[in-house]
Amino acid sequence: MCGILAMFGPNPNGSPSNFLKRRGPDFQGFYKENGVYLSHTRLAIVNPESGSQPIYYKDWVVTMNGEIYNAEFSENETDCSWLPKLLDQHGWRAVEHLDGIFSFVAYNKKSKTVIVGRDPIGVTPLYMATSKDTLIFSSLLAAIPTTVLTVAHVKPGHVAEFQLGEVVSFRKWTPEYTIGQEIEPEVSLTTLMTTAVQKRLMGDVPWGILLSGGLDSTIVAAIAAKIAPVARPDYPIVHSFCIGLESSPDIHWAKQVAAELGTCHTSITYTVEEGIQALPEVIRAIETYDVTTVRASTPMWLLGRVLKTRGIKMVLSGEGSDELFAGYLYNLYCPDETAMAEECQRKMDELYAYDCLRANKSLGDWGVEARVPFLSREVVDFAMNTLSPKTKLSGTHPDGKKPEKWWLRQHFKSIVPSSVVERTKAQFSDAVGSAWIDALKEHTNTLISDKMLSTANSKWSHNTPTTKEAYFYREIFENTFKQPQASKTVLYQATSIACSTAVASQWHNNFSKEFDPSGDAIHRVFKEQ
Repeated sequence: MCGILAMFGPNPNGSPSNFLKRRGPDFQGFYKENGVYLSHTRLAIVNPESGSQPIYYKDWVVTMNGEIYNAEFSENETDCSWLPKLLDQHGWRAVEHLDGIFSFVAYNKKSKTVIVGRDPIGVTPLYMATSKDTLIFSSLLAAIPTTVLTVAHVKPGHVAEFQLGEVVSFRKWTPEYTIGQEIEPEVSLTTLMTTAVQKRLMGDVPWGILLSGGLDSTIVAAIAAKIAPVARPDYPIVHSFCIGLESSPDIHWAKQVAAELGTCHTSITYTVEEGIQALPEVIRAIETYDVTTVRASTPMWLLGRVLKTRGIKMVLSGEGSDELFAGYLYNLYCPDETAMAEECQRKMDELYAYDCLRANKSLGDWGVEARVPFLSREVVDFAMNTLSPKTKLSGTHPDGKKPEKWWLRQHFKSIVPSSVVERTKAQFSDAVGSAWIDALKEHTNTLISDKMLSTANSKWSHNTPTTKEAYFYREIFENTFKQPQASKTVLYQATSIACSTAVASQWHNNFSKEFDPSGDAIHRVFKEQ
Protein backbone atom coordinates (compact mmCIF):
# COMPACT_ATOMS: atom_id res chain seq x y z
CA MET A 1 0.00 0.00 0.00
CA CYS A 2 0.99 3.62 -0.44
CA GLY A 3 1.18 6.30 2.22
CA ILE A 4 -0.38 9.77 2.16
CA LEU A 5 0.11 12.83 4.35
CA ALA A 6 -1.74 16.12 3.88
CA MET A 7 -1.53 19.31 5.96
CA PHE A 8 -3.57 22.49 5.74
CA GLY A 9 -2.68 25.52 7.84
CA PRO A 10 -0.61 28.72 8.05
CA ASN A 11 2.75 26.95 7.98
CA PRO A 12 2.36 23.31 7.02
CA ASN A 13 5.72 21.67 7.39
CA GLY A 14 5.63 18.00 6.63
CA SER A 15 7.73 15.33 5.02
CA PRO A 16 7.13 11.65 4.27
CA SER A 17 8.16 10.00 7.52
CA ASN A 18 10.06 6.73 7.68
CA PHE A 19 6.79 5.05 8.64
CA LEU A 20 5.10 6.17 5.42
CA LYS A 21 8.18 5.30 3.38
CA ARG A 22 7.90 1.72 4.58
CA ARG A 23 4.38 1.59 3.10
CA GLY A 24 5.52 3.23 -0.11
CA PRO A 25 9.17 2.34 -0.65
CA ASP A 26 9.37 2.96 -4.41
CA PHE A 27 8.77 6.70 -4.95
CA GLN A 28 8.18 9.81 -2.85
CA GLY A 29 6.64 13.07 -3.96
CA PHE A 30 5.02 16.22 -2.56
CA TYR A 31 3.19 19.41 -3.47
CA LYS A 32 3.50 22.56 -1.43
CA GLU A 33 2.05 26.06 -1.64
CA ASN A 34 1.09 28.64 0.94
CA GLY A 35 -1.03 26.83 3.52
CA VAL A 36 -1.11 23.48 1.69
CA TYR A 37 1.13 20.41 1.79
CA LEU A 38 0.34 17.07 0.10
CA SER A 39 2.79 14.19 0.07
CA HIS A 40 2.81 10.60 -1.11
CA THR A 41 4.97 7.49 -0.80
CA ARG A 42 4.28 4.93 -3.50
CA LEU A 43 4.19 1.17 -3.59
CA ALA A 44 4.36 0.66 -7.36
CA ILE A 45 2.13 -2.22 -8.51
CA VAL A 46 0.27 -0.92 -11.59
CA ASN A 47 2.58 0.51 -14.26
CA PRO A 48 5.60 0.64 -11.90
CA GLU A 49 7.52 3.04 -14.11
CA SER A 50 4.65 5.54 -14.16
CA GLY A 51 2.19 6.87 -11.65
CA SER A 52 4.21 8.94 -9.21
CA GLN A 53 2.11 11.17 -6.96
CA PRO A 54 0.73 13.70 -6.22
CA ILE A 55 -1.38 13.47 -9.36
CA TYR A 56 -2.01 16.68 -11.30
CA TYR A 57 -5.05 17.23 -13.52
CA LYS A 58 -6.26 20.72 -14.49
CA ASP A 59 -6.51 22.53 -11.13
CA TRP A 60 -6.53 19.35 -9.05
CA VAL A 61 -3.71 17.95 -6.95
CA VAL A 62 -4.45 14.49 -5.54
CA THR A 63 -2.65 12.14 -3.19
CA MET A 64 -4.23 8.71 -2.95
CA ASN A 65 -3.70 5.30 -1.39
CA GLY A 66 -5.63 2.50 -3.03
CA GLU A 67 -6.61 0.54 -6.12
CA ILE A 68 -9.47 1.44 -8.49
CA TYR A 69 -10.60 -1.66 -10.36
CA ASN A 70 -13.01 0.05 -12.75
CA ALA A 71 -10.63 2.89 -13.68
CA GLU A 72 -10.19 4.13 -17.23
CA PHE A 73 -6.54 4.97 -17.81
CA SER A 74 -3.89 4.92 -20.53
CA GLU A 75 -0.73 2.80 -20.62
CA ASN A 76 1.27 5.75 -19.25
CA GLU A 77 -1.05 6.23 -16.28
CA THR A 78 -2.26 4.22 -13.33
CA ASP A 79 -5.70 3.43 -11.99
CA CYS A 80 -5.36 6.29 -9.50
CA SER A 81 -5.07 8.78 -12.37
CA TRP A 82 -8.80 8.41 -12.95
CA LEU A 83 -9.77 9.99 -9.63
CA PRO A 84 -8.99 13.68 -10.35
CA LYS A 85 -10.86 13.40 -13.65
CA LEU A 86 -13.91 12.16 -11.77
CA LEU A 87 -13.52 14.88 -9.15
CA ASP A 88 -13.44 17.50 -11.89
CA GLN A 89 -16.75 16.16 -13.27
CA HIS A 90 -18.62 15.17 -10.11
CA GLY A 91 -17.04 16.87 -7.08
CA TRP A 92 -17.34 14.79 -3.92
CA ARG A 93 -19.77 12.44 -5.67
CA ALA A 94 -16.79 11.02 -7.53
CA VAL A 95 -16.56 8.44 -4.73
CA GLU A 96 -19.86 6.96 -5.93
CA HIS A 97 -18.19 6.04 -9.23
CA LEU A 98 -15.24 4.19 -7.71
CA ASP A 99 -15.00 0.42 -7.48
CA GLY A 100 -12.05 -0.36 -5.28
CA ILE A 101 -10.29 0.43 -2.04
CA PHE A 102 -9.09 3.95 -1.37
CA SER A 103 -8.35 6.85 0.88
CA PHE A 104 -7.45 10.17 -0.67
CA VAL A 105 -7.00 13.90 -0.19
CA ALA A 106 -7.63 16.17 -3.18
CA TYR A 107 -6.99 19.92 -3.44
CA ASN A 108 -8.26 22.30 -6.09
CA LYS A 109 -5.74 25.14 -6.52
CA LYS A 110 -8.25 27.48 -8.15
CA SER A 111 -11.29 27.11 -5.88
CA LYS A 112 -9.25 26.29 -2.72
CA THR A 113 -11.52 23.30 -2.22
CA VAL A 114 -10.45 20.13 -0.42
CA ILE A 115 -12.14 16.73 -0.86
CA VAL A 116 -11.30 13.80 1.43
CA GLY A 117 -12.76 10.32 1.01
CA ARG A 118 -12.47 6.74 2.23
CA ASP A 119 -13.74 3.47 0.76
CA PRO A 120 -16.95 1.84 2.08
CA ILE A 121 -15.27 -0.83 4.23
CA GLY A 122 -12.13 1.04 5.27
CA VAL A 123 -9.66 -1.40 3.72
CA THR A 124 -7.09 1.39 3.49
CA PRO A 125 -6.44 3.48 6.63
CA LEU A 126 -6.97 7.21 7.05
CA TYR A 127 -6.69 9.44 10.13
CA MET A 128 -7.62 13.08 10.69
CA ALA A 129 -5.89 15.24 13.28
CA THR A 130 -6.18 18.86 14.33
CA SER A 131 -3.89 21.28 16.09
CA LYS A 132 -4.47 24.90 16.99
CA ASP A 133 -4.27 26.05 13.37
CA THR A 134 -3.52 22.99 11.21
CA LEU A 135 -5.62 20.18 9.77
CA ILE A 136 -3.83 16.89 9.04
CA PHE A 137 -4.76 13.69 7.18
CA SER A 138 -2.49 10.66 7.24
CA SER A 139 -2.41 6.97 6.38
CA LEU A 140 -0.68 6.28 9.68
CA LEU A 141 -1.04 7.49 13.21
CA ALA A 142 2.75 7.43 13.50
CA ALA A 143 3.17 10.12 10.83
CA ILE A 144 1.01 12.63 12.72
CA PRO A 145 2.94 15.15 14.88
CA THR A 146 2.67 14.71 18.64
CA THR A 147 1.68 18.38 18.96
CA VAL A 148 -1.85 17.81 17.63
CA LEU A 149 -4.83 18.33 19.92
CA THR A 150 -7.13 15.63 18.47
CA VAL A 151 -6.78 12.56 16.29
CA ALA A 152 -9.40 10.13 15.00
CA HIS A 153 -10.21 7.79 12.13
CA VAL A 154 -11.92 9.12 9.07
CA LYS A 155 -14.88 6.77 9.10
CA PRO A 156 -15.18 4.27 6.24
CA GLY A 157 -17.70 5.21 3.58
CA HIS A 158 -17.48 8.91 4.44
CA VAL A 159 -16.47 11.92 2.36
CA ALA A 160 -15.98 15.64 3.04
CA GLU A 161 -15.80 18.66 0.76
CA PHE A 162 -14.75 21.97 2.29
CA GLN A 163 -12.96 25.24 1.66
CA LEU A 164 -9.62 26.00 3.26
CA GLY A 165 -10.28 27.37 6.73
CA GLU A 166 -13.76 25.89 7.03
CA VAL A 167 -14.85 23.41 9.67
CA VAL A 168 -14.67 19.89 8.21
CA SER A 169 -17.95 17.98 8.08
CA PHE A 170 -18.06 14.41 6.77
CA ARG A 171 -21.11 12.78 5.23
CA LYS A 172 -21.80 9.08 4.77
CA TRP A 173 -21.97 8.32 1.06
CA THR A 174 -22.63 4.58 1.26
CA PRO A 175 -26.12 3.12 1.83
CA GLU A 176 -27.03 1.23 4.98
CA TYR A 177 -27.10 -2.55 4.89
CA THR A 178 -30.49 -4.23 4.49
CA ILE A 179 -31.64 -7.69 5.49
CA GLY A 180 -31.74 -10.11 2.57
CA GLN A 181 -34.79 -12.28 1.94
CA GLU A 182 -33.80 -14.76 -0.75
CA ILE A 183 -32.62 -18.23 0.22
CA GLU A 184 -31.41 -19.12 -3.28
CA PRO A 185 -30.38 -15.87 -5.00
CA GLU A 186 -30.40 -15.74 -8.78
CA VAL A 187 -26.85 -14.38 -8.93
CA SER A 188 -24.13 -16.97 -8.34
CA LEU A 189 -21.61 -16.14 -5.63
CA THR A 190 -19.07 -18.18 -7.57
CA THR A 191 -19.43 -15.76 -10.47
CA LEU A 192 -19.15 -12.73 -8.19
CA MET A 193 -16.04 -14.10 -6.46
CA THR A 194 -14.39 -15.01 -9.77
CA THR A 195 -14.91 -11.46 -10.99
CA ALA A 196 -13.62 -10.08 -7.67
CA VAL A 197 -10.45 -12.17 -7.84
CA GLN A 198 -9.87 -11.30 -11.48
CA LYS A 199 -10.13 -7.57 -10.76
CA ARG A 200 -7.63 -7.90 -7.92
CA LEU A 201 -5.05 -9.54 -10.13
CA MET A 202 -4.58 -6.13 -11.78
CA GLY A 203 -0.90 -5.23 -11.68
CA ASP A 204 2.54 -5.62 -13.19
CA VAL A 205 4.60 -7.06 -10.34
CA PRO A 206 5.11 -10.48 -8.69
CA TRP A 207 2.11 -11.51 -6.62
CA GLY A 208 0.99 -14.32 -4.36
CA ILE A 209 -1.77 -15.74 -2.18
CA LEU A 210 -1.95 -16.12 1.59
CA LEU A 211 -3.09 -19.73 1.93
CA SER A 212 -3.90 -21.08 5.39
CA GLY A 213 -5.71 -24.13 4.09
CA GLY A 214 -8.97 -22.87 5.57
CA LEU A 215 -12.18 -22.35 3.61
CA ASP A 216 -11.84 -18.65 2.79
CA SER A 217 -8.24 -18.59 1.59
CA THR A 218 -8.77 -21.84 -0.31
CA ILE A 219 -11.74 -20.39 -2.21
CA VAL A 220 -9.61 -17.41 -3.26
CA ALA A 221 -6.65 -19.64 -4.15
CA ALA A 222 -8.78 -22.09 -6.16
CA ILE A 223 -10.26 -19.29 -8.25
CA ALA A 224 -6.89 -17.58 -8.74
CA ALA A 225 -5.18 -20.81 -9.77
CA LYS A 226 -7.83 -21.34 -12.43
CA ILE A 227 -7.77 -17.87 -13.99
CA ALA A 228 -4.17 -16.71 -13.44
CA PRO A 229 -2.72 -18.06 -16.72
CA VAL A 230 -5.08 -15.78 -18.65
CA ALA A 231 -5.51 -12.93 -16.16
CA ARG A 232 -1.80 -12.62 -15.37
CA PRO A 233 0.23 -14.06 -18.26
CA ASP A 234 3.27 -12.12 -17.00
CA TYR A 235 3.16 -14.03 -13.68
CA PRO A 236 0.89 -17.02 -14.39
CA ILE A 237 2.21 -19.39 -11.72
CA VAL A 238 0.37 -19.01 -8.42
CA HIS A 239 2.72 -18.71 -5.46
CA SER A 240 1.06 -19.41 -2.13
CA PHE A 241 2.43 -18.68 1.33
CA CYS A 242 1.59 -19.82 4.83
CA ILE A 243 3.10 -19.12 8.25
CA GLY A 244 2.80 -20.90 11.58
CA LEU A 245 4.65 -22.58 14.39
CA GLU A 246 6.36 -25.77 13.28
CA SER A 247 3.51 -28.02 14.37
CA SER A 248 0.65 -25.64 13.55
CA PRO A 249 -2.55 -26.75 11.75
CA ASP A 250 -2.13 -24.09 9.07
CA ILE A 251 1.24 -25.44 7.96
CA HIS A 252 -0.18 -28.94 7.61
CA TRP A 253 -3.42 -28.06 5.83
CA ALA A 254 -1.94 -25.38 3.56
CA LYS A 255 0.60 -27.86 2.18
CA GLN A 256 -2.15 -30.35 1.44
CA VAL A 257 -4.42 -27.78 -0.22
CA ALA A 258 -1.56 -26.29 -2.24
CA ALA A 259 -0.71 -29.75 -3.57
CA GLU A 260 -4.30 -30.30 -4.66
CA LEU A 261 -4.59 -26.85 -6.28
CA GLY A 262 -1.15 -27.02 -7.88
CA THR A 263 0.26 -23.81 -6.42
CA CYS A 264 3.96 -23.21 -5.87
CA HIS A 265 3.82 -23.24 -2.08
CA THR A 266 6.11 -21.89 0.62
CA SER A 267 5.64 -22.71 4.30
CA ILE A 268 7.30 -20.37 6.75
CA THR A 269 7.76 -21.34 10.37
CA TYR A 270 8.49 -19.02 13.25
CA THR A 271 9.24 -19.63 16.88
CA VAL A 272 7.43 -18.32 19.94
CA GLU A 273 10.60 -16.44 20.86
CA GLU A 274 10.71 -14.69 17.47
CA GLY A 275 7.07 -13.69 17.84
CA ILE A 276 7.51 -12.27 21.34
CA GLN A 277 10.61 -10.33 20.30
CA ALA A 278 8.66 -8.78 17.42
CA LEU A 279 5.75 -7.49 19.55
CA PRO A 280 6.98 -3.87 19.95
CA GLU A 281 7.58 -3.58 16.20
CA VAL A 282 4.24 -5.22 15.43
CA ILE A 283 2.30 -2.81 17.65
CA ARG A 284 4.22 0.08 16.09
CA ALA A 285 3.19 -1.16 12.65
CA ILE A 286 -0.48 -1.96 13.32
CA GLU A 287 -1.15 0.99 15.66
CA THR A 288 -3.51 -0.84 17.99
CA TYR A 289 -3.44 -2.67 21.31
CA ASP A 290 -6.48 -4.84 20.62
CA VAL A 291 -5.55 -8.31 21.88
CA THR A 292 -6.76 -10.51 19.03
CA THR A 293 -5.34 -8.10 16.44
CA VAL A 294 -1.90 -8.15 18.06
CA ARG A 295 -1.98 -11.95 18.35
CA ALA A 296 -2.88 -12.44 14.69
CA SER A 297 -0.77 -9.58 13.32
CA THR A 298 2.51 -10.89 14.70
CA PRO A 299 2.82 -13.93 12.41
CA MET A 300 1.44 -11.89 9.51
CA TRP A 301 4.07 -9.19 10.11
CA LEU A 302 6.79 -11.86 10.18
CA LEU A 303 5.36 -13.26 6.94
CA GLY A 304 5.47 -9.80 5.36
CA ARG A 305 9.20 -9.65 6.01
CA VAL A 306 9.68 -12.88 4.05
CA LEU A 307 7.40 -11.76 1.22
CA LYS A 308 9.50 -8.62 0.81
CA THR A 309 12.70 -10.65 0.48
CA ARG A 310 11.01 -12.84 -2.16
CA GLY A 311 10.05 -9.81 -4.24
CA ILE A 312 6.31 -10.29 -3.70
CA LYS A 313 4.54 -6.91 -3.69
CA MET A 314 0.88 -7.94 -3.69
CA VAL A 315 -1.05 -10.85 -2.17
CA LEU A 316 -4.65 -11.99 -2.24
CA SER A 317 -6.20 -12.83 1.11
CA GLY A 318 -9.49 -14.16 2.51
CA GLU A 319 -10.34 -11.38 4.97
CA GLY A 320 -13.99 -10.42 5.30
CA SER A 321 -15.62 -13.79 4.73
CA ASP A 322 -16.17 -14.53 8.42
CA GLU A 323 -17.93 -11.22 8.92
CA LEU A 324 -20.07 -11.58 5.80
CA PHE A 325 -21.04 -15.22 6.24
CA ALA A 326 -20.90 -15.61 10.05
CA GLY A 327 -17.83 -17.81 10.16
CA TYR A 328 -16.66 -17.28 13.74
CA LEU A 329 -17.32 -20.10 16.21
CA TYR A 330 -19.44 -17.93 18.50
CA ASN A 331 -21.94 -17.61 15.66
CA LEU A 332 -22.96 -21.21 16.38
CA TYR A 333 -24.95 -19.79 19.30
CA CYS A 334 -26.73 -16.96 17.53
CA PRO A 335 -30.38 -17.10 18.67
CA ASP A 336 -32.22 -16.09 15.48
CA GLU A 337 -32.10 -14.48 12.05
CA THR A 338 -32.57 -10.92 13.29
CA ALA A 339 -29.71 -11.25 15.77
CA MET A 340 -27.53 -12.70 13.02
CA ALA A 341 -28.27 -9.86 10.60
CA GLU A 342 -27.52 -7.28 13.29
CA GLU A 343 -24.29 -8.99 14.32
CA CYS A 344 -23.01 -9.19 10.75
CA GLN A 345 -23.74 -5.49 10.37
CA ARG A 346 -21.82 -4.68 13.56
CA LYS A 347 -18.88 -6.79 12.44
CA MET A 348 -18.77 -5.18 9.00
CA ASP A 349 -19.01 -1.68 10.48
CA GLU A 350 -15.99 -2.40 12.70
CA LEU A 351 -13.92 -4.40 10.23
CA TYR A 352 -11.70 -1.41 9.46
CA ALA A 353 -10.37 -1.48 13.03
CA TYR A 354 -9.65 -5.21 13.16
CA ASP A 355 -9.00 -7.56 10.21
CA CYS A 356 -8.63 -4.82 7.58
CA LEU A 357 -6.22 -2.98 9.85
CA ARG A 358 -4.25 -6.16 10.54
CA ALA A 359 -3.88 -7.21 6.92
CA ASN A 360 -3.18 -3.73 5.58
CA LYS A 361 -0.73 -2.51 8.17
CA SER A 362 1.06 -5.76 8.99
CA LEU A 363 1.98 -6.31 5.36
CA GLY A 364 2.12 -2.64 4.39
CA ASP A 365 4.94 -2.17 6.88
CA TRP A 366 7.05 -4.30 4.51
CA GLY A 367 5.82 -2.72 1.28
CA VAL A 368 3.37 -5.51 0.49
CA GLU A 369 -0.27 -4.89 -0.45
CA ALA A 370 -3.10 -7.17 0.67
CA ARG A 371 -6.09 -7.42 -1.66
CA VAL A 372 -9.35 -8.86 -0.35
CA PRO A 373 -11.80 -10.28 -2.94
CA PHE A 374 -14.48 -11.11 -0.36
CA LEU A 375 -14.77 -7.38 0.33
CA SER A 376 -15.55 -6.42 -3.25
CA ARG A 377 -18.65 -4.27 -3.39
CA GLU A 378 -20.62 -6.91 -5.35
CA VAL A 379 -19.84 -9.70 -2.87
CA VAL A 380 -20.60 -7.45 0.11
CA ASP A 381 -23.90 -6.39 -1.44
CA PHE A 382 -24.77 -10.04 -2.09
CA ALA A 383 -23.93 -11.22 1.43
CA MET A 384 -25.42 -8.29 3.33
CA ASN A 385 -28.37 -7.19 1.20
CA THR A 386 -29.50 -10.25 -0.78
CA LEU A 387 -28.63 -13.44 1.08
CA SER A 388 -31.08 -14.34 3.84
CA PRO A 389 -29.66 -14.31 7.39
CA LYS A 390 -31.14 -17.79 7.72
CA THR A 391 -28.30 -19.10 5.53
CA LYS A 392 -25.84 -17.76 8.12
CA LEU A 393 -27.40 -19.52 11.10
CA SER A 394 -25.50 -22.66 12.01
CA GLY A 395 -25.74 -24.20 15.47
CA THR A 396 -29.27 -22.83 15.92
CA HIS A 397 -30.53 -23.30 12.36
CA PRO A 398 -34.28 -24.12 12.37
CA ASP A 399 -33.66 -27.18 10.13
CA GLY A 400 -31.08 -28.61 12.54
CA LYS A 401 -27.52 -27.88 13.66
CA LYS A 402 -25.09 -27.07 10.87
CA PRO A 403 -21.36 -26.17 10.76
CA GLU A 404 -20.38 -22.51 10.58
CA LYS A 405 -20.47 -21.12 7.01
CA TRP A 406 -22.34 -24.22 5.84
CA TRP A 407 -23.92 -22.33 2.95
CA LEU A 408 -20.52 -21.11 1.74
CA ARG A 409 -19.11 -24.63 2.05
CA GLN A 410 -21.89 -26.08 -0.08
CA HIS A 411 -21.69 -23.32 -2.66
CA PHE A 412 -17.97 -23.83 -3.34
CA LYS A 413 -17.65 -27.58 -2.77
CA SER A 414 -17.11 -28.17 -6.48
CA ILE A 415 -13.84 -26.19 -6.50
CA VAL A 416 -12.61 -26.63 -2.92
CA PRO A 417 -10.99 -29.87 -1.69
CA SER A 418 -13.37 -31.98 0.42
CA SER A 419 -10.95 -31.89 3.35
CA VAL A 420 -11.48 -28.13 3.52
CA VAL A 421 -15.25 -28.26 3.09
CA GLU A 422 -15.61 -30.66 6.01
CA ARG A 423 -13.16 -29.04 8.43
CA THR A 424 -14.32 -26.64 11.14
CA LYS A 425 -13.16 -23.05 11.57
CA ALA A 426 -9.75 -22.25 13.06
CA GLN A 427 -9.16 -18.54 13.72
CA PHE A 428 -5.85 -17.19 12.46
CA SER A 429 -4.19 -16.56 15.81
CA ASP A 430 -5.12 -20.13 16.84
CA ALA A 431 -4.43 -21.83 13.53
CA VAL A 432 -0.80 -20.67 13.40
CA GLY A 433 -0.36 -22.76 16.56
CA SER A 434 -2.20 -22.77 19.90
CA ALA A 435 1.17 -22.64 21.64
CA TRP A 436 1.41 -19.06 20.38
CA ILE A 437 -1.61 -17.94 22.41
CA ASP A 438 -0.48 -19.89 25.47
CA ALA A 439 3.01 -18.40 25.26
CA LEU A 440 1.69 -14.84 25.02
CA LYS A 441 -0.43 -15.34 28.14
CA GLU A 442 2.46 -16.91 30.02
CA HIS A 443 4.88 -14.19 28.92
CA THR A 444 2.62 -11.31 29.94
CA ASN A 445 1.63 -13.00 33.21
CA THR A 446 5.31 -13.01 34.08
CA LEU A 447 5.86 -9.36 33.22
CA ILE A 448 2.64 -7.82 34.54
CA SER A 449 1.81 -8.23 38.23
CA ASP A 450 -1.64 -8.35 39.77
CA LYS A 451 -0.90 -5.01 41.40
CA MET A 452 -0.07 -3.41 38.05
CA LEU A 453 -3.30 -4.69 36.53
CA SER A 454 -5.30 -3.37 39.50
CA THR A 455 -4.08 0.16 38.70
CA ALA A 456 -5.34 0.05 35.11
CA ASN A 457 -8.55 1.95 35.87
CA SER A 458 -6.68 4.88 37.38
CA LYS A 459 -3.92 4.79 34.76
CA TRP A 460 -6.21 4.77 31.72
CA SER A 461 -9.66 6.31 31.81
CA HIS A 462 -11.01 4.45 28.77
CA ASN A 463 -10.53 1.07 27.09
CA THR A 464 -9.28 -0.21 30.42
CA PRO A 465 -7.45 -3.54 29.98
CA THR A 466 -8.92 -6.41 31.96
CA THR A 467 -6.13 -8.96 31.44
CA LYS A 468 -2.37 -8.86 31.85
CA GLU A 469 -1.91 -9.53 28.16
CA ALA A 470 -4.10 -6.55 27.25
CA TYR A 471 -2.25 -4.40 29.80
CA PHE A 472 1.10 -5.32 28.24
CA TYR A 473 0.02 -4.36 24.71
CA ARG A 474 -1.50 -1.11 25.96
CA GLU A 475 1.80 -0.17 27.65
CA ILE A 476 3.72 -0.70 24.41
CA PHE A 477 1.16 1.36 22.49
CA GLU A 478 1.27 4.26 24.99
CA ASN A 479 5.07 4.31 24.90
CA THR A 480 5.05 4.35 21.10
CA PHE A 481 2.30 6.85 20.24
CA LYS A 482 2.36 10.16 22.06
CA GLN A 483 -0.40 12.00 20.24
CA PRO A 484 -3.18 13.12 22.60
CA GLN A 485 -6.22 10.84 22.21
CA ALA A 486 -4.19 8.32 20.18
CA SER A 487 -5.46 5.49 22.37
CA LYS A 488 -9.07 6.45 21.54
CA THR A 489 -8.49 5.46 17.92
CA VAL A 490 -8.44 1.82 19.09
CA LEU A 491 -11.65 -0.21 19.24
CA TYR A 492 -11.12 -2.43 22.27
CA GLN A 493 -13.47 -5.29 23.13
CA ALA A 494 -13.09 -6.29 26.79
CA THR A 495 -16.14 -8.60 26.72
CA SER A 496 -15.50 -10.63 23.60
CA ILE A 497 -15.72 -14.37 23.09
CA ALA A 498 -13.92 -15.75 20.02
CA CYS A 499 -13.91 -12.34 18.28
CA SER A 500 -17.56 -11.56 19.02
CA THR A 501 -18.91 -8.08 19.55
CA ALA A 502 -19.95 -7.15 23.07
CA VAL A 503 -23.60 -7.71 22.18
CA ALA A 504 -22.98 -11.24 20.89
CA SER A 505 -20.91 -12.09 23.95
CA GLN A 506 -24.27 -12.24 25.79
CA TRP A 507 -25.74 -14.92 23.52
CA HIS A 508 -24.95 -17.71 25.99
CA ASN A 509 -24.50 -17.65 29.76
CA ASN A 510 -21.37 -19.79 29.51
CA PHE A 511 -19.60 -17.15 27.42
CA SER A 512 -18.99 -15.01 30.52
CA LYS A 513 -16.88 -17.79 32.05
CA GLU A 514 -13.96 -16.82 29.82
CA PHE A 515 -14.07 -13.67 27.77
CA ASP A 516 -11.20 -14.15 25.31
CA PRO A 517 -10.88 -13.34 21.59
CA SER A 518 -9.27 -16.72 20.87
CA GLY A 519 -11.47 -19.14 18.95
CA ASP A 520 -10.35 -21.86 21.35
CA ALA A 521 -12.20 -20.02 24.14
CA ILE A 522 -15.45 -21.46 22.76
CA HIS A 523 -14.17 -25.00 23.24
CA ARG A 524 -12.88 -24.28 26.72
CA VAL A 525 -16.14 -22.88 28.09
CA PHE A 526 -18.12 -25.83 26.74
CA LYS A 527 -15.60 -28.58 27.41
CA GLU A 528 -17.90 -30.21 29.92
CA GLN A 529 -20.63 -30.72 27.31
